[in-house]
Amino acid sequence: MSNVTNLAVVREARRQQEKPNSVGKGFALLHRKIMDTPFYRDAEASHLWVHLLLRANYEPTMVATDYGDIFCDRGEFITGRNSLALETGLTADRVKALLRKFTNLDIITTKSTNRFTVLKVVKYDEYQQFSCPADVQPVSSPNPQPVRRVEDECPADVQRLSTDKEILNTNLISKDIKCASSAENPGKKKPSISCEQVVEVYRRVLPECQGINVITDKRRNLIRTFWQKAGKVTRKLDGHAFGLSDWEAYLTYISRNCRWMLENRPDQRTGKTWRKKALEYFLDVDVYAKAREGAFDDL
Repeated sequence: MSNVTNLAVVREARRQQEKPNSVGKGFALLHRKIMDTPFYRDAEASHLWVHLLLRANYEPTMVATDYGDIFCDRGEFITGRNSLALETGLTADRVKALLRKFTNLDIITTKSTNRFTVLKVVKYDEYQQFSCPADVQPVSSPNPQPVRRVEDECPADVQRLSTDKEILNTNLISKDIKCASSAENPGKKKPSISCEQVVEVYRRVLPECQGINVITDKRRNLIRTFWQKAGKVTRKLDGHAFGLSDWEAYLTYISRNCRWMLENRPDQRTGKTWRKKALEYFLDVDVYAKAREGAFDDL
């Protein structure tokens, strides 16, 4: 019976794959910001994300299906988890889990029926410009036009990639976090972050967690220590120091994907109650590293 079921899944996926799908031009732009995503080090997740970018329609189109013509806007395409599994080599269950993760990260949306799913890449327009890159046009066009400078028509945030060092220097605060009074140093000073700012982000992003009313010396030391250790992890993963925006992104990921940390849950086996986490728990570099790897995601 399992062989019959597997055969049915393959046939369904192949039928979807054989349907016309207009993908427009023969290239897709891959922004370097993909390296900042929390799933970048997950090979299967990155593979599926790139596949979605390649499958998305470059322009609005009417797709003919067995159920009639379906309109797909730019950045959308018709698919299903079995079809994506066949195309990428992943299992259908893994595709389902990754699509749920992408939805939680607000990078895709899906509209499903009992027959198919229309998947949309949320920021497709932002990173897939109509006129960029220009140096690809002479290769794909039978009548190549003179090559124009890419920066004339590409998004501004693409141009800034060449000046990464200037941007990232604004976040070099691992030794400049001001959790206690200190003497002012003459000359040019690096931007600093206070413990109060760190706690304010914690309160705003994770209001469900245990509250904090006083920043004790122990908590100040925890923040300092965490900032330095998290900086080493972030440099390995992202190539820059740990900043306030990274702290907020870390807690935001927890709020969306690790709900078990934010709830009091009774344990029927032991009779005890699983308590929601507090600030001190998140100021653990091992928790930060494992969260970045997706090890704490809800099942």
